[in-house]
Amino acid sequence: MIRVKIVPNDIKTVAKVVLIDKDDRILMLKRSDYVDKFAGEWDLPGGHLKKNESLFDGLCREVKEETDLSVENPKIIEIQSNMHFFYANYTPKAIELSHEHTDFKFFDKKSLDEGEKFQKIALKALEMNND
Repeated sequence: MIRVKIVPNDIKTVAKVVLIDKDDRILMLKRSDYVDKFAGEWDLPGGHLKKNESLFDGLCREVKEETDLSVENPKIIEIQSNMHFFYANYTPKAIELSHEHTDFKFFDKKSLDEGEKFQKIALKALEMNND
């Protein structure tokens, strides 16, 4: 089995985004089985920044690489250790997944599990987006 590890140019800082569509659904990506961590789990778009890359630039690059989507006007949700979580509106566009993910799905509030780390963040983003 092949495992993908963080490349040497990556740093520990992570930026992820909760993309919310017009129906208040959240885009989640299913991680490929061969990735080094959390294989097969539902994840938020985003990932590790590169050296000397800003949070915004790293977030936009990662989302573009993983989905071919653009992130516009992200707002901070919270910071957990090295992980920075944002939310933004999903602009309807075809999603093209990279090799890092095998599937994507839009989850409504009822489908999200507060016990799952990224889904808990998604629920918080929905609350913040509707304030």
